[in-house]
Amino acid sequence: MKRVVVVGGGISGLASAYRIRQQASSVQLPLSLTVVETGTKMGGKVQTLRAEGYVCEAGPQGFLDNEPATLRLVDDLGIRSRLLPSEEAAARRFIVRNERFHELSTNPLKFLASPLLSFRGKLSVIGEFFRPARRDGGEESVRAFGERRLGREFTEIMLDSMVSGIHAGDISRLSLPAAFPKIAALERDYGGLFKGMIQKRKEAKRDAKAGQGARTVEAGPSGVLHSFDRGMAVPIEALTESLAGENLRGATRVTGIESLERGFRVFLADSLGESSTLDADAVVLACPAPGMALILDSLVPAAAASLSKVALAGVHVVCLAYEQAQIGGDVRGFGALIPRSEGLRTLGVLYVHATFAGHAPSDRVLLRAMVGGRHDPLANELGDEELRQLVRAELSPLLNIEGEPVFQRNFRWNEGIPQYEMGHLTRISNARDALKSYPGVFLTGNSICGIAFNSCVAHSEEVARKVTEYLLAAPELEEA
Repeated sequence: MKRVVVVGGGISGLASAYRIRQQASSVQLPLSLTVVETGTKMGGKVQTLRAEGYVCEAGPQGFLDNEPATLRLVDDLGIRSRLLPSEEAAARRFIVRNERFHELSTNPLKFLASPLLSFRGKLSVIGEFFRPARRDGGEESVRAFGERRLGREFTEIMLDSMVSGIHAGDISRLSLPAAFPKIAALERDYGGLFKGMIQKRKEAKRDAKAGQGARTVEAGPSGVLHSFDRGMAVPIEALTESLAGENLRGATRVTGIESLERGFRVFLADSLGESSTLDADAVVLACPAPGMALILDSLVPAAAASLSKVALAGVHVVCLAYEQAQIGGDVRGFGALIPRSEGLRTLGVLYVHATFAGHAPSDRVLLRAMVGGRHDPLANELGDEELRQLVRAELSPLLNIEGEPVFQRNFRWNEGIPQYEMGHLTRISNARDALKSYPGVFLTGNSICGIAFNSCVAHSEEVARKVTEYLLAAPELEEA
């Protein structure tokens, strides 16, 4: 019987464990599977609070339905009937500019007519079509790319707020090819963003006429946002239930790995400080990169050194609910991003009640705000009530809110979102190269494969395939 230890019980670890067991079963490979999670319950940062009729997400708010691997997992778990598509109102998105909410339009003429950018700023955006492509193949920050192709004003207002809302990152530090590979590919393959989008639309129409199915034009996110009837914890709960026959160990840390003549020894410490070990043929690290570095420090110092350089930005979520009569502003939409130029610490706010039906009582408004990020590390030092007061003070004048919330909760992630900063792809490549001497150790998780829920699920299939192939070729580990 082969033994696999998966380190990390978030979506990456659970989905990888599920797919490993599934693939091992398909080739009739006997398997002993253990998932080790530092938290008291499975899910990692995918956690949902259900209270008083509200569904509050501590982590991702949803996922786009453009990733086949996620839909395959949903079907395999038998939870498709629990999928919850976003409301039509979620197509409305806003950005704060000069202390006012402005609706973003995907129509180029309407966007250019909006007051979001100055006349000069709009000319810079239009000029992107005529700018020559960069062909040296060098890495570039999101800021450098944005200023070069779209102008400084667009970069500071639009790109900066988008990056803060998605990555909680610093556009001067984030690597474009690492954080936004599809955008980098448009310039590389087509000579520019607008040229690329136009050409890809032509290709999609041509494919549709040829009966090949429409191809998605992917300059940025596409697809319909989905959650589940009881929130994003639904697939976590389904995975946990499906893996109930395996060894799921919560409140336990992996402190190191040792190489044996055949396989590995994994060192554990539980919440009481009790130590133990597990022997394994293969180990899958699905935890944040700094945790991987600590685990690999004595086994593969070079890999640990590379992974330790991946920073994690603290991000804190504050959920506030109000009676509808308390809100004077327009909260029919997905939500709003807040550029740093506005001088606020709140990164953005989502209108949960308008996005997912049933995630708030029908007569209530549920807001979900984010604070912190790479630009604001001191947010980690704020207490729970300080975070709530900060968000209330900043959102109340913007949304014309009167009175106190009727419901509030917050979630703290001092080590939240991994930052794909300059050199990230090289760091991950170097770590993988260093691990080639130990082919039974595999890396996954949002520090490795992309920060989105979809990216983690998709990579779990690839990891499971590689683990199964390795186990089939590896000699049998002797019983302890």
